[in-house]
Amino acid sequence: MLVLIKETNFDFIGRRKVGFIISVVTLLIGLGSLAVRGGLRLGVEFTGGVQVDVQIDGTTATDITSVRDAVGGAGYDNRNIQAVRQGSRISFLIHLPNTEAVGATATPSTLGSTSSDAILQALRARFPNQTVTLLSLESIGPKVGSELRGAAVQAMLLSILLILLYIAWRFEWLFGVATVTALAHDLLLTLGLFSLFNKEVTLSIVAAFLTLAGYSVNDTIVIFDRIREELRLKQRRESVDRIFNGAINKTLSRTLLTSVTTMLVLISLLIYGGDVIQDFAWVLAIGIIVGTYSSIFVASPMVIQWYHRTSKADTPRPTS
Repeated sequence: MLVLIKETNFDFIGRRKVGFIISVVTLLIGLGSLAVRGGLRLGVEFTGGVQVDVQIDGTTATDITSVRDAVGGAGYDNRNIQAVRQGSRISFLIHLPNTEAVGATATPSTLGSTSSDAILQALRARFPNQTVTLLSLESIGPKVGSELRGAAVQAMLLSILLILLYIAWRFEWLFGVATVTALAHDLLLTLGLFSLFNKEVTLSIVAAFLTLAGYSVNDTIVIFDRIREELRLKQRRESVDRIFNGAINKTLSRTLLTSVTTMLVLISLLIYGGDVIQDFAWVLAIGIIVGTYSSIFVASPMVIQWYHRTSKADTPRPTS
């Protein structure tokens, strides 16, 4: 097995307060962004609205500014527009939430027809010498959007509950609480960064967060499993701080190897995957970095912090 780092002896547990401070500061920045923006920027799937896919001959991704100007000039929200590459062809996905588009009191079908006609007219005026083609038009009612939003929240909460129950059964309840807390830390921090960069939350992004949850928990379980083995083998002949530090250092090479190889794939997706999958890969890339960090500096130190508040962190027992 490839070993990236040999015989390390970093004092991760001794620097746990620094890790806690970094986590609190970054979480506050992300949550502050959510508060300032009034929440996440939800996609049409969750808010209800219209998605218009338009092709303009001879345009490139850099023409998205002109497309935004045309859509805004027609009186529609121009923030949720993507340039999508399909082979050698570029099309523009225009998302219009019901609550922000002109004619929001209309039904989704009426709004879709009215808004698409107005947008096509504005784009033809902006690009008079080029052919503007409507590739597709999708309308989603607010009730369907609300149901999808509720299902996404339920899926996330159910996954967290099942993770807590499994870790509590596999190890002990304290390890389960630490794992779920580290997972919540990863999700909130990534959501905060998602808000900070004003990215749109779609169903594919929810899938990315669920994937991230599984990856983060897997990383934490590997470290916790090694800690449990070390606690049994050394039978508390050493302090819990030394045992935890030793376990983290022994799994460090495996943790970094897994993270680096996964990151190589995600970097390839970010560069060559196109706009459709870019946000999905972005969430996973940020989440892997945050998840690797939290497994070392959040989950394990939380258990140690509790041990120091109980008799479990007393002076080590004799070997006999």
